[in-house]
Amino acid sequence: MLSLLSLGAPVTAQTVLKIATLAPEGSSWITALRQIDAEIRSETDGQVRLKIYAGGVQGDEDVMLRKIRIGQLHGAGLGGTGISHVLPDVLALEMPFLFENYDEVDYVLGKTEDYYRKAFHDAGFVLLGWSDLGFVYIMSQQPIRSVEDLSGHKVWRLQDEPITGVLFEKAGVTSVPLTIPDVLLGLQTNLIDVVYASPAAAIVLQWFTRVKYYTDLPINYSIGAFLVQQKAFDRLTAIQQRRLLEISARHIGAHNRRSRTDNRDALQIMRREGIAAVASSPEAVESFQQLVRESTPELIGHAFSRQAHAMVHRHLDEFRAPSPSE
Repeated sequence: MLSLLSLGAPVTAQTVLKIATLAPEGSSWITALRQIDAEIRSETDGQVRLKIYAGGVQGDEDVMLRKIRIGQLHGAGLGGTGISHVLPDVLALEMPFLFENYDEVDYVLGKTEDYYRKAFHDAGFVLLGWSDLGFVYIMSQQPIRSVEDLSGHKVWRLQDEPITGVLFEKAGVTSVPLTIPDVLLGLQTNLIDVVYASPAAAIVLQWFTRVKYYTDLPINYSIGAFLVQQKAFDRLTAIQQRRLLEISARHIGAHNRRSRTDNRDALQIMRREGIAAVASSPEAVESFQQLVRESTPELIGHAFSRQAHAMVHRHLDEFRAPSPSE
């Protein structure tokens, strides 16, 4: 009996990319991933699809990365710290008080995209898109107006995140390292009483239910990324690769626009739920900024490279420079 292969009939192999993320079902990030999956299936006649593991069911981001390296997963939607374990230079984009608004963010990300894409490639990954997590705020059970107000509180620190590690140590703050899935329980059991997150993340993760105040001062911009292991990406044909990149860019772009709206709306929701905004005086704001200035020399060349730090600031200075007519 002749096989289909000997008759010259085409043989189509389905490629399933297993993607994990901490984002829960119902979040805008999961919506974006499912839209990418639906469109890449349609565009490739079912030859390429995503299998999405939401809500941290595959473990925290370090576990996800280990599973990617041994082939149990092929990619992930990671937050800033997870990404930094692949490429530490991403943290140069997340320094406190670096960006003042989204126009600055968009300009710098556009100018540095080639650098980061190549760096991810050298680390064995393909960047399918940056995910906008938003500007981060301090949230607490007691009002926090200044660095001094953090003293005596049990402040959450994202485990293995070097920037907050240096900042809190220099400020003499007692910090409790926890992974993101453990934070809600930490708030519920009073293991911690101060956290930090974007407003939308605080609602999605239910952290807002365990705080009474937020400090009305954006601390830093937080970024995520959709990464696929290069070896898995290379199993796709050139046409499939191009379509996956195009589809991902379009849906992640739409997600980022929604994310910015979601974060603005989330602040209003938090206030309606009785979470009070705490204003900081100019002197208190300066106390936060001074702490960052004192900590920066310890971070450059350690948490991220001098090259990345200089590149980000060069482009930021370009954007802020007055036009010749001014």
